[in-house]
Amino acid sequence: ATSEALEEYGIAVSFCPSKAIATTLMLELPATRVTDATRVLYPASAKARTTLENGLRERGFEVVRLNAYDTVSAHWTHIQRTNAEKCQVACFGSPSAVDGWLRNSNNNTTVLAACIGKTSADVCRDRGWPKECIFFPDKPGIEGWINVVEEAVDALVSETA
Repeated sequence: ATSEALEEYGIAVSFCPSKAIATTLMLELPATRVTDATRVLYPASAKARTTLENGLRERGFEVVRLNAYDTVSAHWTHIQRTNAEKCQVACFGSPSAVDGWLRNSNNNTTVLAACIGKTSADVCRDRGWPKECIFFPDKPGIEGWINVVEEAVDALVSETA
């Protein structure tokens, strides 16, 4: 999606990794001649991990990280908590969403977690979800996320059948 958005503005995209995660980008990024003057601006969330930043440095780039935004968890109302208690599947689009869910739901890891990608799924696992209750696509994105939501719902249906 990012490469298409850039191309709409006439910005040529010379490389796009097969998965939109830092570890894949670092593995697939083509070798390039790096000089002392090769500087990369890395705008990121203030909460973003340093995987990409460190990987680029290891390859010889000078990385200038710019914390472009921050995420803040919402505080739920009583009605929102009550509605969340009725949920059987929670959909997570970021690690911050996982943490926000846990803060507001009294650490409820009994719901099935439908994650947009591996990073959010890893956070679910690290925060106590059983492996079999976490669903995520091989390739992050909306289409894969929709599919794993369906898989999670199908798992619920199979459980009750």
